[in-house]
Amino acid sequence: MNRKGLPALALLLSPALFTSVALANTDTQSTTISVDSVASIDTKLTHKRDEVKQLESTVVNDQHRLRDLRNQSDALDKKAKQLDSKRKLAQRNLDEQYNRMIDDPELDITPFQKQYQDSWKEVKENQVAKLSIQQDIQEQTRVLKASSTKKQRALDELEILGESRQEARVLRLQEELSTQDSLDVVHTITCKMSMTLDACSSQGKTLSMQKAVNSFQQQLINGFTEADTVKQHVENVSLNIHVLDSAIIDSGFNGSNRYTTKLQASLRARPNSTAACQLLGLENRYCIEPGTSQASNDKIKKEKKWVGITIRSNRHEDNVTVNGVNYGSTPVDVMLPAGQHQITVEKSGFEPYSRQMSLSKDMTVWAELKLQENRPKPGKKFADRLSNNQKAPQMVVIGSGNYHIGKDAAKNINISTAYSIAATPVTVNQFDAFVASSGYITEAEKGAGCNAINGGETKRHQNQNWRKPGFEQSKNAPAVCISKKDAETYAQWLTKQTGFKYALPSEAQWEIAARAGSKEAYWWGSDIGSGNANTGWGGSSWANKSTSPVGSFGANPYGIYDTAGNVWEWTNTKSGVVRGGAWSFAPTKAKAYESLELNPSTSANYTGFRVVRTL
Repeated sequence: MNRKGLPALALLLSPALFTSVALANTDTQSTTISVDSVASIDTKLTHKRDEVKQLESTVVNDQHRLRDLRNQSDALDKKAKQLDSKRKLAQRNLDEQYNRMIDDPELDITPFQKQYQDSWKEVKENQVAKLSIQQDIQEQTRVLKASSTKKQRALDELEILGESRQEARVLRLQEELSTQDSLDVVHTITCKMSMTLDACSSQGKTLSMQKAVNSFQQQLINGFTEADTVKQHVENVSLNIHVLDSAIIDSGFNGSNRYTTKLQASLRARPNSTAACQLLGLENRYCIEPGTSQASNDKIKKEKKWVGITIRSNRHEDNVTVNGVNYGSTPVDVMLPAGQHQITVEKSGFEPYSRQMSLSKDMTVWAELKLQENRPKPGKKFADRLSNNQKAPQMVVIGSGNYHIGKDAAKNINISTAYSIAATPVTVNQFDAFVASSGYITEAEKGAGCNAINGGETKRHQNQNWRKPGFEQSKNAPAVCISKKDAETYAQWLTKQTGFKYALPSEAQWEIAARAGSKEAYWWGSDIGSGNANTGWGGSSWANKSTSPVGSFGANPYGIYDTAGNVWEWTNTKSGVVRGGAWSFAPTKAKAYESLELNPSTSANYTGFRVVRTL
């Protein structure tokens, strides 16, 4: 078998590794499955899909009901015009009869009076019906919004379960990869006449050991629950088979220069931390091992892989720098190791293109340079003083100008007035200072409790709040279990303390700051990558466990942190919209244009906020 892992065999077959103590005591790895089994998640997925299907049917029925009501309303509007015309005609006829009655007092105008009264009655009845329909439309609109929100929440929970299933698959395979076994191998070779007895014996032992390694590897692969999937990828992954112990049971010639070796060996695989993901064809972000150091988790070991990148722009005589190295004007073709790289394309008089990108495959980067007329001027940082001489949250100025927001950055908006936004979400320490100064009690603390995602379901915990959200937090982590009212009250307190107007950001203000000029799904590129943000299954040591201290990941080009992941953040929308994704939500929800609608009174251990301030 020609295996990529066999070049390491020369080291593995050294005499030191054949001793009974070699590597026997070095296995300190333990696999703790912290999520449900794949089968259990599959059951939940089935139920959740059924729930989504039922909710989709409910939404469709609610939409049809609302459409029917609106059609009835339109019909009543049309009827109202007809009835009003009828009433006016009846009034003209009655007026004409009154005029005739002046000349002929004996004239009976009773039929015309009744006709006019009946026409007025029909108008009034239609108005009452119209008012009733309008009330029904308002109620049905509320019902449709509630069912649509419930369906979206179920879809989000379905996505979370899908991510949990991938994690469970990885954990199952990692457990299967940790199998240790003993094999008895018999191998016969034909020794050349020119070989010495020792040389023939040594060759027999070496080839027997190779056979043991290959046999163990094949046995291991065939025993995987997802063996068919693994076999599609195993040629590109080293299982790194180690011999824990070996012994020659019997050996010797059996005629015609044929030398037989019977060997017993104890073996196990020691693949790298991302092998399970590669064998299942999954992204490496699912393979962060619990219990490893923060440094090793947050800085994922980059594979020794190089990719080709072509950089082009819409301007001549520009200048390209990659990681601070100057490459001249576009087009530029360069080979770079897979991973994070800072790419800048500049030309005097034009707004520079500057992106931190995660490169994992060959690609072309198109830099669109625009004239500097409306160039935003983000980046200036400041912090107001509070009345106790402490500092308010650090703010970053966002300049006026044209920006792109929305899915695929398709919506162009103009910001006529510069504003500033907090560099990070409001931290536990900052919120604690507000509570200590004002005596404020959050809605969660008053008895509303705090929501959490457990097993793909949203559950309320009455005893959780910003002080105890259900996991350990540092003082520099974002405050969570915060309702929209709690966040607005904090902003009002800052306003009173500093004399400057603080508030929650609008959705547009939030997204402009989050994108930092990027048109991609994330400010660093189109893919979440691994270890770039604190999202569920996002490749960091906090993923699916807790919030991370603010600033644990790099700032975007505007100098703003945690706009992707960590916590959802309240905006000033009346209906209650949060942005940015969170540590317990799938990475797709952390895209710059994604949002989540929550009841404004909701507190959750995945929801916090940041503030804006007028300039």
